[in-house]
Amino acid sequence: MKTISLRKATIKDKALVVDFDYNLNKVEHTELKRAEKIAKAILDEECFIILVNDIAVGFIIFDYRFFDLGWIELIIVEEKYRGKGIGGQAINLICKQSKTNKVFTSTNSSNIQMQKALTKVGFSFAGKLIGLDEGDPELFYFKIQQ
Repeated sequence: MKTISLRKATIKDKALVVDFDYNLNKVEHTELKRAEKIAKAILDEECFIILVNDIAVGFIIFDYRFFDLGWIELIIVEEKYRGKGIGGQAINLICKQSKTNKVFTSTNSSNIQMQKALTKVGFSFAGKLIGLDEGDPELFYFKIQQ
């Protein structure tokens, strides 16, 4: 049985987290200066390591900058662990930790896998924003915690 858990990333985790992101999409990682974003999230205690049986398999960046509501800015699960429900369980765990009863996130319209995962864990479609990524609208989702 797999136990999924989260722990706050520390500065010692920076290389690990950066590698997860870099290995997923080297171009996007570099162009969006994600190493800097990740370092800041770690220092601000907004980055969480996703663990499967205490083995790091990805990370989530979570904050309250979206209208002071819970916001999943980024979730990365290592390729070989995808499609196993790990990301969905990690999303549920981060939502349970939220100080607000609403949690929002977004994904590109081209990211069908993420859209399915969000729906599966109880997120509802909130709207679409055109203009962020040329030809690939951003889709926003939210979940209300009881």
